[in-house]
Amino acid sequence: MYRLTCATRPYAWGSRTHLPRFRDEEPGDGPQAEMWIGAHPGDPSLLPDGTRLDDRIREHPLATVGPASAELFGPRLPFLVKALAAAEPLSLQVHPTSERARIGYAEEEAAGIPLGAPNRRYQDPFHKPELIYALTRFEGMAGFRDTEKSAAILRLFGLPWADELSWRLEDGPAYQTLHAVVAEMLAMSGDPLRDLIAQLGDAAVRAEERSHSTRMPSGRRYRERTSVEREGTRVFAQTAALAKRYPDDPGVLVTLLLNHVVLAPGEAMFLDAGVVHAYTSGFGVEVMASSDNVVRAGLTPKYVDVPELLDIASFTPIPPPLWEPTLVRRGVLCFDPPVTEFALFVVEPPEGELVEQLADTGPRTVLALDGTVTVHTAAGSSEISRGHALFLGDADGPVTLSGQGRVALATVPAH
Repeated sequence: MYRLTCATRPYAWGSRTHLPRFRDEEPGDGPQAEMWIGAHPGDPSLLPDGTRLDDRIREHPLATVGPASAELFGPRLPFLVKALAAAEPLSLQVHPTSERARIGYAEEEAAGIPLGAPNRRYQDPFHKPELIYALTRFEGMAGFRDTEKSAAILRLFGLPWADELSWRLEDGPAYQTLHAVVAEMLAMSGDPLRDLIAQLGDAAVRAEERSHSTRMPSGRRYRERTSVEREGTRVFAQTAALAKRYPDDPGVLVTLLLNHVVLAPGEAMFLDAGVVHAYTSGFGVEVMASSDNVVRAGLTPKYVDVPELLDIASFTPIPPPLWEPTLVRRGVLCFDPPVTEFALFVVEPPEGELVEQLADTGPRTVLALDGTVTVHTAAGSSEISRGHALFLGDADGPVTLSGQGRVALATVPAH
């Protein structure tokens, strides 16, 4: 059992307050976007003696990740946990399948594109499904919305361009129409694009004002709001903000077609390969297959690869990809999406009780979310408070938790 020192990444979209408050530190001069808890070679956690966690796993795979995980994934930690703090929208992006990641990585290696180069898309040969668990209200866009609902929302803008797009969405097969529409959107540039985004921003402000004005003097709505009206109101606010921040980015247009997802604290959503998404605000714990493969289409100054995104994205409409946990026992929730690399337990030990025999084998990381929790194994105990993390290897055996707090425990699922 090792106490970890974890690196943070200062991406421009990060919050200046969430992570410092979480780690009980004074805010710095710039944003802090992500804290990485794991063994990804891009920013591995450090053990107390300064050893990198990925090096320790590579040197002692059976004691750290254990025989089952080593046989499936090799001498590496197959998952990565992040504390993610977004104050501004992340890039509009998608993650590849395992097969496409292997192919893309091999192609870029053969082409001699250095790892970390601005135009490098595939940093490793692995896929990156991910689950975000909200610690605060958390907002994002994820997956293409039902086309009929998108058409109805577009008509609320009161713009000829939006009306014409709504007719196209209602007339053709959803997958082919969305693919064609998104390709056209992402091909736009120059003055026509800037003019259109400005029009959309102005129309969004007017539509939002109309939405707020339809209230009774008592504050009640004149009529019950439909799901289209509710999501439309969120889309108006989002579009107005994005149009102001990204006046010449075609990604703003694509966001009109995506589900707007709002998570309350304690809720989660799961994003599989091919799901176009962008987080917009909030603080949460993200667990994913250990990969840094991101293909971007907009809302970012980073490298954008539209042809690759159009090739690997799924244009099949889906509902908001919320993911419900399973109640394992009192005080223990398990988020177990259909992937082999990770499952996430959120544990809040009932007062005065032990949570015993949790995640008996394999590699585990434990991140304290609230309060103080003591982690017990056969070899000893370690107390962690909010913002601090531990790594437990297979050799540590079963885990027992006690205390007054809440932790996120990531592990390789038994199945």
